[in-house]
Amino acid sequence: MSGQPSPTEAEESQWYTLVRENIIAFLLFLSPYIISYITLRRFRRFRSNDSEENEDNIDNLIIMFLCAAGLAMAMAGFLLLPCTMAATALINLQSENLNWLDTKLLATLWNYTFIGCNVSLFALLPFAYFYSETDQRWTFFAKARETLFNMTLVAILMYGFIYVSKSMLQMDDSIKDLVVLNLLTSLAGSIICLNALPRGYAVIVRWIGYISLRPNHRRFLNDELVQNQMDASVWEERLESINRLLMSSENNSNNHNNDRMSRSAVLPSSTATSLTSSSQSLYSSLNGDLSQSYFASSEGSLLIRERILAILENLETQNRQTQFKLSQSPLSRNLSFLVLFIFIHITWLVLIGAMSFNLIKGILLSEDEEQQRRKLDAVLGKQTSSVLSMFGTIGTLSEMTLIFCFTIATIIGTYSMSPFAKIRPQWGKVGVQQMIANVTVLLIISSSLPAVVRVLGLTRFEHTGPYDNFHVLKNRFWIGLVFRTGMLFKFVIGLLDLYVVGSLQMVRRSMINNHAHHANGSISYGYANGQSNGVR
Repeated sequence: MSGQPSPTEAEESQWYTLVRENIIAFLLFLSPYIISYITLRRFRRFRSNDSEENEDNIDNLIIMFLCAAGLAMAMAGFLLLPCTMAATALINLQSENLNWLDTKLLATLWNYTFIGCNVSLFALLPFAYFYSETDQRWTFFAKARETLFNMTLVAILMYGFIYVSKSMLQMDDSIKDLVVLNLLTSLAGSIICLNALPRGYAVIVRWIGYISLRPNHRRFLNDELVQNQMDASVWEERLESINRLLMSSENNSNNHNNDRMSRSAVLPSSTATSLTSSSQSLYSSLNGDLSQSYFASSEGSLLIRERILAILENLETQNRQTQFKLSQSPLSRNLSFLVLFIFIHITWLVLIGAMSFNLIKGILLSEDEEQQRRKLDAVLGKQTSSVLSMFGTIGTLSEMTLIFCFTIATIIGTYSMSPFAKIRPQWGKVGVQQMIANVTVLLIISSSLPAVVRVLGLTRFEHTGPYDNFHVLKNRFWIGLVFRTGMLFKFVIGLLDLYVVGSLQMVRRSMINNHAHHANGSISYGYANGQSNGVR
């Protein structure tokens, strides 16, 4: 009995563990929240007629805070599985400096991330959207009341949709609605990943191709620099001529004003008052025409001068960019291109291999045999842990790299697709609705990422915590099989489209250019012969 802790000590230990886990979770949430808020402030669009104080009012701050919380939870969802794998590897090291890190803390972080993603997706972002659609002349409480009323109506519709979905998918009534809601979110995210992942890898390969430089790259840049300098000298000469013209026009206007003053001084007052209306109108029309022609010419010259200054500034910017490109080493860029090209293709091949292996395993093994094999692997793993320990760190790093590449390619491919390309964020041009839509898409992808990665077999990490909701489906085996088949098919089609179809298009384009070049050459040759015959 002396070895067992007393009830008071057990309660104190539980309280200490609870406080420690919540403090660590809050600190881990605070960092992505600050990053998310700064990112949204950079992408946020500010109107030119509004001041900084008008943009920082209570309404915009509420929407910004809610969207920043959603983006922070999306970042947590993306980093959850790789960080958990790294933390598990660190726990196995049994270091004294990592006594605060344990499996219970990881389980708490999984639960908090799951709850935060669902609360952000189904509560915070709808509130931000309905709040932004309310009448801006109302008070805060009136806007909040209308927003909550709209959210209540949407919640009733969502409950009906969940009930119909449970009936269609033949689920038990004992299954919670939150599980069904997360399952539907995971299915939507898996469909997005299915279409976006091959496209994202193709876009990454295209970006990597821009890194390589041609052998005559420096000579081309030197020619461009010389051409820009020649253009700048020509425009500077034109600017000098415009300045001389403006100075001469100003001198002529001063002389014209002096002549008018002397002419008015010569005329007597009686003569000036005895002028008829017709002579006065003729005199004013002549002077008015002169002044209007002068102002028209001066305004035109000033406009041309401003355009020339803009052209010179543009040429100066191009010269700076060209000099920066000249300072870069072609060897380092070509080596970087080679390394990245090999890395992305190795990742692509490993991803295809993992999906193919899991597809074949799913076809050959039934669900009961798969569970028995996992139990057998768990028993054999205790005996072979010393043999496989050298591959533990390498395997963890490779899986983390694979998941990071999977996530980045999915996000890039999502914004390359036609439905989502319209809401692609641009620096300083993102509105309120566009910001909410982007955060919603990222939350859907991050909520489905742990389940999608496990279904595709990209990791040996079997525990996905509350995200593992596919067990409620009766036909989950066939859904996973169809998803793996579709992903593999899309990858193969993307590979063929990137290399085979792209190469054929390049050959076709070169043939068309060569044909047009030969046609232009023959036309010019015939024209030259015709001219020579005419001369003769």
